[in-house]
Amino acid sequence: MKCPKCGRELKTGQLYCENCGQEIQIVPDYDPLDELLIGQVDSENKTPDAKRHDGTMSGGSVVKDGKEKHVELSGSREGRKKGEALPAPEKKRFRFRKRWVLVPAALFMCVAVFCLSYLWTTRENSYSYQLRRGKSLTESGNYEEAVSYLEKAQALQADTEGTDTEPLEYLARAYAHTGEEKLAADCMESAIRAEDDARGESGTLLELYLEYMEILNLTGQTEQIAEVIEGCPYADIQTELLPYRIEKPVCDVPEGTYSYYLRLELSAEYGTIYYTLDGTKPTEESTSYERPIELHEEGEVLLSAIAVNEKGMVSDPLVLVYKLEFQEDY
Repeated sequence: MKCPKCGRELKTGQLYCENCGQEIQIVPDYDPLDELLIGQVDSENKTPDAKRHDGTMSGGSVVKDGKEKHVELSGSREGRKKGEALPAPEKKRFRFRKRWVLVPAALFMCVAVFCLSYLWTTRENSYSYQLRRGKSLTESGNYEEAVSYLEKAQALQADTEGTDTEPLEYLARAYAHTGEEKLAADCMESAIRAEDDARGESGTLLELYLEYMEILNLTGQTEQIAEVIEGCPYADIQTELLPYRIEKPVCDVPEGTYSYYLRLELSAEYGTIYYTLDGTKPTEESTSYERPIELHEEGEVLLSAIAVNEKGMVSDPLVLVYKLEFQEDY
């Protein structure tokens, strides 16, 4: 071995060059056997602590050139630092277990989605479900929400040419409470026509006519009652409907401007008359008409009157405006 600075030959084990004083660093020769012994320890030279009770290799001692060395085996789980990658066999086992967890979960999700989709589709196309839901909402007062279900039920029935009038009856009630007066009346007419075409029982037909009377009263369309009664082709049903007739009151003095006192007489063919003179809408709590109304003071008077029959049907209001302007010498 020579000095790296001056090139002088050095003796074995010499730490300084005698010629130039250069410090000599001795690098041991690389021995491949060291790597083999660390990675694969002969079972004869393992110490008892090399193998744990759980089957993992934690470390041990090996003998090389008569000297004992301690080595840490790569199979030790506890020896791995946090975040250090798993050995290849453990990675495979982990992926295998993970796959067996994910596959059943994915299958379960697919089945659940299919069942929910099937249930939703079945309900959407089920006449009985749509009708049952619509009836429940109508009876609980949720009329706007009920309309969509009842319309769907009626459409499904129309596709199958069914003759059940129940969707139309409940739809008429829902329309009546949502401001759709014309649609409500149309539904009842369609229900009566469908029952008549199906040659249903007279009792059912009468019930539909009576329901029609209630719908007209609820929606303020009582002026149509007389027309409906006259258009009924069944005499027995007509007789049952006669008490429902109602017409708005009439007054013997036309509205206008007058220079003298007025005496107003009201009359109604059916029912009791109730009136107001201040322009407010009359009800059954308003003044009941029993004798002529006398106007003696100057100014404007707004007369509003209704008639209410024994069935509780309320007529359209009679509204008249009178203006009294007396002459100075009167």
